[in-house]
Amino acid sequence: MDLNIQHLVQRYPDHLVTIDSHTAGEPTRLIVGGIPPIPGGTVAEKRQYLMQEWDHVRLQLTREPRGHRDMLAALVTEPTTEGAAFGLIYMDARRYPYLCGHATIGAVTTLIEAGVVEATEPETMVIVDTPSGPAEAVAHMRGGLVDSVTIQLAPSFVYGENQPLDVPGLGRIRVDTVCVGGFFAMVSAEQIGLPMTLAHVDRLIDLGMSIIEAANEQLTVRHPTRPEVTTVDVTEFYDLSGHESRRGVSAVVYGESHIDRSPCGTGTSAKMALLHRRGQLALDQPFVNAGILGTTFEGRLVAETTVGDLPAVVPEVRGSAQITGVHQFVLDPRDPFPQGFLL
Repeated sequence: MDLNIQHLVQRYPDHLVTIDSHTAGEPTRLIVGGIPPIPGGTVAEKRQYLMQEWDHVRLQLTREPRGHRDMLAALVTEPTTEGAAFGLIYMDARRYPYLCGHATIGAVTTLIEAGVVEATEPETMVIVDTPSGPAEAVAHMRGGLVDSVTIQLAPSFVYGENQPLDVPGLGRIRVDTVCVGGFFAMVSAEQIGLPMTLAHVDRLIDLGMSIIEAANEQLTVRHPTRPEVTTVDVTEFYDLSGHESRRGVSAVVYGESHIDRSPCGTGTSAKMALLHRRGQLALDQPFVNAGILGTTFEGRLVAETTVGDLPAVVPEVRGSAQITGVHQFVLDPRDPFPQGFLL
């Protein structure tokens, strides 16, 4: 039975409209309606304004009862860079990431298939404004739909190598810090004695969050050209076994005790930057990275560059996304949880 309930939505003038998708299993909630234009001369400035004035939107959409701690949302904004198609401000249940690969793939796929961004076969370039700067994306088209998207992420660099870190419940380990927009603590899986499988997800999450906390207490990180980037926000566990054949497995933990369902676009980039630093991955060599579900991204390093005075590489990652739903979220004035909650 089909019911006409459009009048119900009209009862709530401040409703939010989203198009949800998943990229290799990881969700993206793309906010496409219900928020006025966000002021700011750059997407980084728009992000700051959203954090200060509209944080209730993040809380509503990434926390229960409308969302959950594993949801990542992204607001579509007006672009600020010439030639860009749109801007993205990323958000999860804890923070506003500077960059997110899977969400960028999801957003490009969604906006092309929704008819917002024009695309032609076989390939269409789309420039996306992000808080980390403009990102180039190429939509690979087939039959009028997006088959996959290749994104070029922020120049990535190894910041600290083989740094000692004391982690409660784990002891002393060694980490490398790598920056892909924001900072990662990179930890080889052999140090924690756990296979990166679904059976060990809870323990991986606990250890990952403990490592983030310990890293921010014991290590100092500072982006050489963006002074606001001064924290480690992500732990990436990685398996060394397949690196000689340019294949890898990662488990990426961030946010409010969230483990990435996908191989993680920025995480794949961080892994490639670290392998390049170690002489294990050359430019233009394909690298296939798997996540906790077994889904994969294909990456490669397309150039060497510098960030400030640090050597860096330019990564690109290719993956596929599918739309899962179109939603209209409302807030009843009687709702006891207007900003959501986490358990």
